[in-house]
Amino acid sequence: MLVIASNITTRDPKIERILRKIDLKATRNEIQKLARRCAAAGADVLDLNLQQHHDRPNVMAFLVGAVQEVTDRRLCLSTGNAVTLEAGLKACDRPPWVNYVSIEQARLQDMLPLVAEYGAGVVLLVDDAASPGDAEQLVKKAAVLVGAAGEVGIPNDSILTDPGLIHITADIGQRYLGEVIEFLKAVPELFTPAVKSTCWLGNASVGAPDWLRPVIETSLLAMLAGAGLSSAFLDVLKRENMRMVRLTRILKNEVIYSAGELEL
Repeated sequence: MLVIASNITTRDPKIERILRKIDLKATRNEIQKLARRCAAAGADVLDLNLQQHHDRPNVMAFLVGAVQEVTDRRLCLSTGNAVTLEAGLKACDRPPWVNYVSIEQARLQDMLPLVAEYGAGVVLLVDDAASPGDAEQLVKKAAVLVGAAGEVGIPNDSILTDPGLIHITADIGQRYLGEVIEFLKAVPELFTPAVKSTCWLGNASVGAPDWLRPVIETSLLAMLAGAGLSSAFLDVLKRENMRMVRLTRILKNEVIYSAGELEL
C-alpha cells in the first residue's frame, strides 16, 4: 500500500498560521521539521495541501522547495488552482502526484493537460460528496476520467482513482461506504493496464469525537485494504495508522513478518 502523508495541510490551523509568513526562516524550519517526521514515520509520498487556504503559486513553490531540501520522498500537490499547480510542478525535482482532477470541466481542461505535460501522476476524484452515486455510477465516471487522462497522454500506471469518502457520522456516509467497497473490488478489472485506487482516510471520521477518530480510521483502513485499496492519504503521525499499514503489508505478503514492525 502506498502511504501518502496528509499532514502538511492548511486544514491544520497551525500550518495555516505559519504559512501566512512564508518568507520567515522559522516558517521554513517548521515545515521541514514536519516533513522529516512524516518521512521517518514511513510516508512514501508527502502531500502539500493548499486547497483550504493560501492556494497561491508562491506558497506552493515555497513548500516544494522547503520540503525537497530535507527529504527525497515523492511529493503530491493538492490545489484547486491551475496556476498554483504549474508553479509547484516547475519547482519539483521529479514528477509528483497531483490531487485532484474531477469531472468538473475547469479541472479537466486546465489541470489535466498540465499533469501530462510535466509527466506527473494524477488522482482522479470519481464522485462528489454533494451527490454521491452508487457503485455502477462510480465505475462509469471512472471510465470517463481515465479515458480523458489517456487522451492527453497520462498512462494508467500514473493514475489513482479516488471514490471519495463521506463522514460516516452521517447516515449517507455509512450507506455510501458500501458503494465504495464495491467500486474498489471492481477497479482492478476495469482497465487494461490496470489503474490503482486511493482515498482520504480522515474524511470518514470527521464529526466523530477526537478520541474515536483514530479507531474509525484504522478500522476503515483494514476494511478498505481488504476490498483492494491501493493507497491512502492518512495522518502518518498517528501511531495506530502506521501500525495498521505495516500489518496490512504483512498480511498481503508484501513484506516479511516481524513483530518489531508492529511494535513501532
